[in-house]
Amino acid sequence: MKRLLFVFNPHAGRGRITGFLNKVLQKLSYGGYLVTVYPTKAKRDAHDYVVDHAAEYDVIVCCGGDGTLNEVVGALLDSGLKTPLGYIPGGTMNDWASNLGIPSDMVKAAEVIVEGKPVSFDIGKFNKKHNFNYVAAFGAFTEIAYDTPQNLKKVMGQTAYGVSAVKALANLRPYELKVEHDGGVIEGKYLFGMACNSKFVGNFKLTGMHTDLHDGKFSVALIKEIRNPLDIPILFGAAIAQDYMNKDNIQIVETTKAKFVFKESVKWTLDGEYGGSCSEAEIDLLPSAIDFIIRDEEPVVEYKKGKKPQDG
Repeated sequence: MKRLLFVFNPHAGRGRITGFLNKVLQKLSYGGYLVTVYPTKAKRDAHDYVVDHAAEYDVIVCCGGDGTLNEVVGALLDSGLKTPLGYIPGGTMNDWASNLGIPSDMVKAAEVIVEGKPVSFDIGKFNKKHNFNYVAAFGAFTEIAYDTPQNLKKVMGQTAYGVSAVKALANLRPYELKVEHDGGVIEGKYLFGMACNSKFVGNFKLTGMHTDLHDGKFSVALIKEIRNPLDIPILFGAAIAQDYMNKDNIQIVETTKAKFVFKESVKWTLDGEYGGSCSEAEIDLLPSAIDFIIRDEEPVVEYKKGKKPQDG
């Protein structure tokens, strides 16, 4: 019988997992796994536990939000193991689950782990030491992901991010920036930028971006400084809907690596978690770094725009 380590964050997504834990574990057990359960207790706990114990298991399953998943992925990278990783989305946004075609229904997500197969995916690297699954970003609205109070997210769910976004409008400011990429150099003043290896961000499907998650490339998207106030609603709409096609104030390039150089120290977010502050940021991809268990090699499951993932 294969040994499975089930790591879950009991506080993710307003504690959604608590109502489905028994059914999920039963599904995995009936699927032929000997399951060991580990609830995380603090930030970085998932990472440290998986680093110490990953070698003891045939499969690892993470249940939580994008932040918890980021820790488990980082642990596997640090351990040097290619243990297959299953994911049961339990957070507020669950963007990576959308990329993998994993249902928001937790029991159905467990079925994917039982019936699916491991497929290799690229993973991002930030300044050679921090990993991210799908997005590294700075500037306008990016602080919302980690500055929105946990108690507000617990009560309001996805709506809490909208409340914080309205407050963030008052603090919009451009950053003087140079970006070195495969095709050359971009320079200017930008309100927002991201290195993205994803089909979804903020629970919306991206339009006009590179979305192959297996080929060692990613997109860099930059929103220029706003000089005409009439551009504000257009760019705000583009950021909310993640539609970057045919917008004059938005630049997009496809690359295998990128270096961001600022005139000042700038805060970054990695998969929605605070990634630190720096004046230079190097973005690379680790090709085929993690084997995620999915049902199909080309995921097609999409969450509807603006709709919170189902609770079960």
